[in-house]
Amino acid sequence: MSIEHLDIYSEHFDDIVEDIKQRNLSRNNMPKIIVGTGLSLVYGVPGMKELAVHLSKKFEQSSNEYLKQLWEKYSQKIKVNGLEAGLANVTENELVEAIKPITAQFILENEEKLHETIYRNNTGFYKLLQYLKGTVSVDKRIIDIMTPNYDRIIEIVCDRLGIGVITGFDGSLYGQFNRNLLKKPAEIYNCRNHVWVRLYKPHGSINWINNSGKEYLTNDYQILKNNAEHIEIVAPGSSKYKAGMINNTFRCMREEFNELLDPRDSYSLFIYGYGFNDAHFDTALFDSFQKNVLILARDVKLDITKKAMETKNITIFYHENDKEYMIYRSQKYEIDLPVWDINTFADIFIG
Repeated sequence: MSIEHLDIYSEHFDDIVEDIKQRNLSRNNMPKIIVGTGLSLVYGVPGMKELAVHLSKKFEQSSNEYLKQLWEKYSQKIKVNGLEAGLANVTENELVEAIKPITAQFILENEEKLHETIYRNNTGFYKLLQYLKGTVSVDKRIIDIMTPNYDRIIEIVCDRLGIGVITGFDGSLYGQFNRNLLKKPAEIYNCRNHVWVRLYKPHGSINWINNSGKEYLTNDYQILKNNAEHIEIVAPGSSKYKAGMINNTFRCMREEFNELLDPRDSYSLFIYGYGFNDAHFDTALFDSFQKNVLILARDVKLDITKKAMETKNITIFYHENDKEYMIYRSQKYEIDLPVWDINTFADIFIG
């Protein structure tokens, strides 16, 4: 297969940019956005690699010999394959339950340190939401975002942009989950005169606390620190599939977002920094690949690039073997810049 080199400063690339914007970022094809850990890394919030190192230190220092042995059982797989793949076949619930609070506290502490930086940083993601804020339909001013991330980067960026966030929780200091807030937002929020992000977090969030089997949302850091062991997230690895089915809030988040991916509706998919490691969502996403799809990711699985080479409506910007590539209308091009990086992407596509 021949790979053409494409100058990103050429008229040909300019035409491609305009075509992608029309198909993936326009009012008529408003994107449903899926955001993975790539966003966290842009803002300096630790990703799975850093979390794996932190977990290893914690379990090595643990006085619980059984947990220490369980971690050692999977540690080599984690070193070779990464945290999620390394924990893919964990069967010991004790290890899963031990990982959850360590993970939650780690993300919470790092996010708190970066809170001001996240708020003030004009990243490509900030520019993207700002652009979509001005593009969204005047009749239904809602931007739909799904993320498996635990942090609150999206919420913080929305605050700076003056975009309301519909989380599915109702209340001030102790918000309680109400599925109808996600399902029928126009009945509750002013969706004609104000722009909203409807945010789906099927793996939980560091500001969700489990209280007697029910989740409530709070943004008070002190309350969250005091209740770190009760923060409700899905631990990395195979356990997330089970938790996603059993936990009502997680399940509702997944089901409601999947319902948005109706092939009869007009929309596109914008997928950024997402690893396609969640069977719950990937099935629905693949079904929606008949729509226009734009994927930005440093590393992309082979089956995704293969699908893009077979399907002209999928565009991918990615990195491979120390080079930058674009697959556009089933043609693979080598390009000069890492457009998979959201900052570079925004500079080129938004300005």
